[in-house]
Amino acid sequence: MTCRLAVIGAGSRMTGFLAEIGRLRLGATVVAVADPVGEEVRSRFAATPDVPVDGDLRIFSEVDEMLEHAEGYDGVLVGTRCSLHTPMAVKVAATGLPLFLEKPVATSWEQLRGLAAAFAHRPDSVVVSFPLRTTPLFQRVLEEVRSGRIGVVNQVQAYNYVPYGGVYFGHWYRDHDETGGLFLQKATHDFDYISLLLDSRPEAVAATTTQKVYGGTMPDIMCSQCDRTATCPESPENVAARGGELGGMMYGDHWCAFSASVRHEDAGSALLLYPDGTHAVYNQNFLTRRSAGRRGAVITGYLGTIRFDWWDEKLTVIEHHGTAVDEIEVKAGGDHAGGDVELARMFLEVVAGGPSRSTLADGIASAAACLAARDSSTTRTFERVPDLWPATR
Repeated sequence: MTCRLAVIGAGSRMTGFLAEIGRLRLGATVVAVADPVGEEVRSRFAATPDVPVDGDLRIFSEVDEMLEHAEGYDGVLVGTRCSLHTPMAVKVAATGLPLFLEKPVATSWEQLRGLAAAFAHRPDSVVVSFPLRTTPLFQRVLEEVRSGRIGVVNQVQAYNYVPYGGVYFGHWYRDHDETGGLFLQKATHDFDYISLLLDSRPEAVAATTTQKVYGGTMPDIMCSQCDRTATCPESPENVAARGGELGGMMYGDHWCAFSASVRHEDAGSALLLYPDGTHAVYNQNFLTRRSAGRRGAVITGYLGTIRFDWWDEKLTVIEHHGTAVDEIEVKAGGDHAGGDVELARMFLEVVAGGPSRSTLADGIASAAACLAARDSSTTRTFERVPDLWPATR
């Protein structure tokens, strides 16, 4: 059975995700796209193997015009830039169609409240792009925790040392108003999987950020306009000289990462408090490079400890009151450690009438924790994380 998909925003991330859908060979085809680049979308799709493009693909410059033909679609995917995720999702809500929504689901409290109201009566028809929770590695970790093997969990220590962090300072992601900040950009994934591990949602958060490297006094210029490229470690020449250590800046021209307009932090930390007294600590750092990159967590319970890391594709279970130490490799191919293909499969299941396992309620809860963390880093106080999802009241 053919599944007809419409897409709002077909950039590199969405194009790659559509290829994951195509590789499933489950009959899904992209029949309509709304994107400001217009017909350029066709060449972008053609250059990406496995994007399931319908022969009569229609390209729209306006989202409203595309959604006027909603009866011709079985599902919609939103992959715009971050500040438009909520406005586009609200437009799709009016059609009643299943939705795949990129993270962060919102970039402000106002957006988040509006999104919750728009989808109040259809919580399971949205799949939020949280690929970490769907990776085979994390699913095995979740299985071990839920089995009771490590007993009562009292603490989670999570970390994300980002070896491609330069992308948030040298490219469009540097626009704080567009992205909503780096808690929303990165921690939204981690807050989500931590809450899934604990089968709960945080009620308060305290956070802090540090900006000691990026930002500064340089003007808003491209590297090609600067007379310091010979000595700047982030210049295309020096990145190329290091041979493959891109750090997110990439080989080409990019905005100066040391300009005064940079508002993103170099590092951030958050302390999440849960209703039953459990707490989680999370650290993210954007100065990391090369093999120093890491993402994972340590989960401590009374009976044992679990350590896992997506970069190693391995989890370790250490029994506290016995002698067993189990090291388990969980290999997975594809983007986001195998999480994207599972999200793709999930979305097609939702289109076919099944429930989401990465719901809008999850996306809203995570975004609320990120916004509270962002606020806390300014107020230097604990901030309450409000319950904004009507279905849970």
